[in-house]
Amino acid sequence: MTSTTMVLVVVLSIWMIVPVAMADSGFISTTCNKTHNTNCVAVLTANPDSADASTVSDLAGVALDLAVAAASDAGAVINDRSSRYGGTPEGDALRVCSGAYFDAANDLDIDARDSLGSGDYATASRLVSGAGGAADTCKAAFSAAKVSSVMADINQKMKDRCNIARDLIDRLITPNPK
Repeated sequence: MTSTTMVLVVVLSIWMIVPVAMADSGFISTTCNKTHNTNCVAVLTANPDSADASTVSDLAGVALDLAVAAASDAGAVINDRSSRYGGTPEGDALRVCSGAYFDAANDLDIDARDSLGSGDYATASRLVSGAGGAADTCKAAFSAAKVSSVMADINQKMKDRCNIARDLIDRLITPNPK
């Protein structure tokens, strides 16, 4: 194959892909703007799975997957940090966080996913909102221990992901609110 032919193949490939990607980000942007969630577009467009979404339900599923991942990631971070803070007030707070995030991961991955899949959007929204409360529980544990949180960044990520998922699921409950 000549270099000119290769360049043409690459250019044509990009030319054919770009409109699709732009349409997907347009759909994401339009949908997220209806939620009034300032992080929605950035979070969803950064996830390659969002490009395959063509309905609000699809986007809600992607957002739920991101919330599940945030809860699972929090569990891994807690395990790592617990080894460094054993026997300290931070370690005690991390134990509280561990329980809260474990419950949140289960609620999201099992119950909220089942509710979303079966069309029980009100229950899915309630479960996602409750799971987002793991961040508040974790933050409160550090406040009660009167120590600086070593989970602030993780807690914020969890709240963001759960809020986006809840807001998109809520769009399924009331698809055309004024």
